[in-house]
Amino acid sequence: MFFYYITANNKSMDMKSIWETSLKTQEKEYDFLKSDIRRDIVVIGGGISGILTAFGLTEQGYKVTLVEAEKLYGGVTSKTTAHICSQQGYIYYDLKKNKPEGWAKLYFSSQQQAIDEYEKLIKREKIDCGFERVNDYFFTEKNLQKLKELYGILKDIGAKVKFYDSKSVLGFDTKGVIKAENQAMFNPLEFLAQLKKIFEIFESTRILKIDMKSKILYTKKYQIKANKIIIATNYPIVKLKGAYFLKLYKSHSYAVASKEIEKSLNGIYNSDVDNGFTFREFNNKIIIGGLDHRTGRVNNNFKKQKLKEIAKECFNAEITNYWNANDVITYDGLPIVGRFSKKYKDVYIITGFNKWGMANSMASSLLITNLIAGKQNDFEKIFSPQRFNFRLGAFLSNLYVSIKNLIITPLIPAFKSYKNLKAGEGKIVCYNGAKKAVYKDDKGVYHICSPYCKHLHCQLKFNSNSKTWDCPCHGSRYDIDGNIITSPTVEKLDEN
Repeated sequence: MFFYYITANNKSMDMKSIWETSLKTQEKEYDFLKSDIRRDIVVIGGGISGILTAFGLTEQGYKVTLVEAEKLYGGVTSKTTAHICSQQGYIYYDLKKNKPEGWAKLYFSSQQQAIDEYEKLIKREKIDCGFERVNDYFFTEKNLQKLKELYGILKDIGAKVKFYDSKSVLGFDTKGVIKAENQAMFNPLEFLAQLKKIFEIFESTRILKIDMKSKILYTKKYQIKANKIIIATNYPIVKLKGAYFLKLYKSHSYAVASKEIEKSLNGIYNSDVDNGFTFREFNNKIIIGGLDHRTGRVNNNFKKQKLKEIAKECFNAEITNYWNANDVITYDGLPIVGRFSKKYKDVYIITGFNKWGMANSMASSLLITNLIAGKQNDFEKIFSPQRFNFRLGAFLSNLYVSIKNLIITPLIPAFKSYKNLKAGEGKIVCYNGAKKAVYKDDKGVYHICSPYCKHLHCQLKFNSNSKTWDCPCHGSRYDIDGNIITSPTVEKLDEN
């Protein structure tokens, strides 16, 4: 069953999210692909965006097949903090200044519509997942003027917001707070477990290659011929087509959940620090997230300790769960959802949620369903994969990292011996005369893998916060034995 899968595939209970440890509704097991098949619409990816898209299309009368590499919603979706918000940091400030007139209002409408759709669906299907309408509080400790400008923009685009010049929030001495009404939160795994799967599903079926022209999906043994393909794999599993490596990057963040707290939190809270904190409640327990960084580019090794300190200082709470999440970031802050390219009009893509995956998963499912059905959707243009989404500074930064880790670093020999590793330490070292990615566990056992990502062979880096091998180029992640954690890679690391 699904719960067993999670237990078996995580090395430590400590790394499981609160959604995984609290899941009560058991998902049935689905078979894996056992032969070549032909299908109408195939969705790749069994996270929340893929499931909602398959569900929506099926309700419109289409025959849909969903293909998941491992188990349903066992990946990125299980690691969210599950805020369903239209208030999303400074996104509207940026859109107002950098995008055409009206885009900020359109994006806000898409997110608010998504919240409303969740509520309708949950009520209609009688899903018990703790869905709750709450206020969201976005606060700053230093950027008062910018927050005031954001407040004005939010008022102009129709958001129900209030501004407080000075308000103590969770013990933080803030310089300004925006309260947004009609936001929401829920338990995402209970929602998905109870949502009726009215479409065909294959689990443990990893797509290794996509022939865009012929619309053929290849697994290790079999192939699926499709009329339409929807790629909903967090970061796209394609390598160069569409040039998505120029439009996206991966972000890594961390979260903890606590034992029961004495006082209710009453809302969702987000700070404006670049790698700052988010707070929400679940079953009288506090969930704290944040401390973001580019995947593969860890800025410190004390993420868990910092989150534990915040839990203690703000809520006098002891933590019970610690996990990490992966988000796909776009340079303009808007998701990339729609037709993969002008050339491949029957291939669709869903990615780039910029840390707001719950609202954008619903918005994306509605957009893709409308596109396939030939119906108008007001948000097609702002989500379009073909929109201009290029920033020179970001491009040069990514180019530098790619050149360094694809070309230069792999040429540098590993001088340090694996024998010098401490327990709990992982590094690129010399092992029996060859460069290897080696982790030494607490029992002194060495876990040895290839040091190169299977996506485009970038040299990996070890993240001591999550005990994973992360790719600094495109964000693939592997566990200490080289098993895949997140895309774009589709192959596990070569073993010793």
